Amino acid sequence: MDQTLPLSNTSIVVTRANQQNKHICAELTSLGANVVAFPCIEIRPLYNFDSSHLENFLSHCELIIFTSTNAVQYGLQALPDFTVKVPSSCKFAAVGTSTAQALRDYGIQQVLTPLEDSDSEALLKLPELQNVKQRSVLFVKGEGGRKLLRETLKSRGAVIHSIDVYQRTLPKAVNLDALNDKIDLLLFTSSEVVENFLALTPKSLHSTLLSCQTIVGHTRIGNKVTALGFKKLPIIAATPSDTDMLAAINQWIHSA
Repeated sequence: MDQTLPLSNTSIVVTRANQQNKHICAELTSLGANVVAFPCIEIRPLYNFDSSHLENFLSHCELIIFTSTNAVQYGLQALPDFTVKVPSSCKFAAVGTSTAQALRDYGIQQVLTPLEDSDSEALLKLPELQNVKQRSVLFVKGEGGRKLLRETLKSRGAVIHSIDVYQRTLPKAVNLDALNDKIDLLLFTSSEVVENFLALTPKSLHSTLLSCQTIVGHTRIGNKVTALGFKKLPIIAATPSDTDMLAAINQWIHSA
């Protein structure tokens, strides 16, 4: 391996789902890192929503909110022609810039999204989401997840309908041997993934793993890391996107 590369001799564990880890793993490898792909979450599509009720709601829907890139991918797979069923005045919104870009990649160019933070709190501050009384709002989301966005808009008077288009589960099999060598960094992009990581690894390894440096995609995830017993303060990237996680890693390696 080229020892002049910035991440040479650095071992990094990527915990993203298999469907989402290829790009960041390739980028880290190109920078010289020893990359360990250790998916701590599995994404599965869901198609069991009431399509007849949904089509009726779409006919007068005024705002559609996608909560993640997975919601975009699986939502548009399940409803490939839904954009022609909504009124031309219907607006689209996304929690985070990555989700907004995923919508643009599917041809939906006008997307409401916060420019600074990639979370529900930031989206709720947008002017377009203040006066929503009697407005019909559809959420395209994963099973479970945070309720803040839906409950806040409902409290503001919106008429809410939501569909779950995917579910997050624990992977059935993991390669624990991959964690036996030296680990310099653990990458976490959601609080659920942090919990799953500890659930998937034996307690005999926890003393070592909890001593590792972590890089997370949001302050909320950083709080979870600390609460679960990781000893080092987490490095917090601007967002959980590959670009921002890579930027945080680069900053860490240059300051180390």
